[in-house]
Amino acid sequence: MTLTPTQPRTPASYSPRAARPETMDEWTPLERFAFRFVFAYFVKFWAEFLLDVGNGPRALLKVLTEPPVRWLASTAFHASGPDVVGSARWAIAQQLVAFTIATIVATVWSLSAQRLEYRRMRGWFFTVLRYWVACVMMVYGGFKIVESQFPPLALDQIARPFGSLSPMGLLWAFMGYSTFYASFTGLGEAAGAFLLFFRRTTTAGALILIAVLSNVALLNYVFDIPVKYLSSVLLFATVVLAASDAKRLVAMLLLNQPTAPKDVSFDFGKAWIYKVRRFLKPIIVVGATCGPLTASIFVRQSMVRTPSMFGVYDIDRFVRNGEVTAPLATDQARWRQLTFGRGGTVSIRFMNDSVRLFKAKVDSTARRISLRFNDRADFAQDYTYETLTDGLALHGRYGADSVDVTLRKLDLERSFRLLRNR
Repeated sequence: MTLTPTQPRTPASYSPRAARPETMDEWTPLERFAFRFVFAYFVKFWAEFLLDVGNGPRALLKVLTEPPVRWLASTAFHASGPDVVGSARWAIAQQLVAFTIATIVATVWSLSAQRLEYRRMRGWFFTVLRYWVACVMMVYGGFKIVESQFPPLALDQIARPFGSLSPMGLLWAFMGYSTFYASFTGLGEAAGAFLLFFRRTTTAGALILIAVLSNVALLNYVFDIPVKYLSSVLLFATVVLAASDAKRLVAMLLLNQPTAPKDVSFDFGKAWIYKVRRFLKPIIVVGATCGPLTASIFVRQSMVRTPSMFGVYDIDRFVRNGEVTAPLATDQARWRQLTFGRGGTVSIRFMNDSVRLFKAKVDSTARRISLRFNDRADFAQDYTYETLTDGLALHGRYGADSVDVTLRKLDLERSFRLLRNR
């Protein structure tokens, strides 16, 4: 069929295959192997992701994937102990096992397959890969632009000794304090992700995300963040997407040579697919862009809500079982400081600088405070309280002891430099 200026370009009357005939030149053996490797790698990851729901599938997934990773982590990286799962060495072992499995699958596939090219299959695979990376990064970006991934700097983090913070707590404190920086990184994630929704801008989006995700993945490994493996997979996905334009990028950026435009068209093959795509794509793009931003706004509102007792309180007087307890550093049961934070959190800092976190429920009518530790019914502490001129007075029981505590509220800006001019 020949197109004329009067004929509309619609799925019914327009065939991309007819307008842009694809050459059926065979791929090189290296190109075929590379595609089979990448395809096997991501299909494995997505299968693991789909199985990671429910106790039964999760147990099956653990049986199938954990033994080789555990063996490699312990043998090659000498990683052992109860905290090895999720560690940086564990994540590296996960990647190496995934690469090994993908290499084996690609090798067997290459030895048994007779097909000389995978243009149609690559087109569908790259479409799924683009949209998957874009949707995931839109979520992360949206929850950083309207900063809710990292809570505002918590009072219990400020009040406790610096050395008691975990690596993840240190990073979360830094990002929670640097809200502008967190939003800036979110803009980079969202901008790169948005460009991936369109074939013509895929390379630009992939290059932006390579820069962003390199930083994210490195932070995850260095500060022991649980999503090390996911960030590595996302980074590899963006490298794969950019690699499809590797020759043109090398010519333009390194060799200072002109490059010809790339044909990014893809023939879906069926007219009804074009109709579905025309309807479905705007919904996906708008939903993936606006959904995380909208959700983040509501999460942020709840995070910054300040409770009436919000603040840090020093313990001026601590009476245990009727006896005044001196503030000795050797007394592991005497309170040193109490913090009322956002989101119903309360932390008690003891004389030996250990900290215990609680969820608090305040009944201002009955003037009662209920503390719960890890939602344990056997550790429920109820106190009555009085409001003093410069603080609070608590009366109740902590564990097996009756306690009467006089608390003096600190001036946050005077006591903590990080909170000045905030």
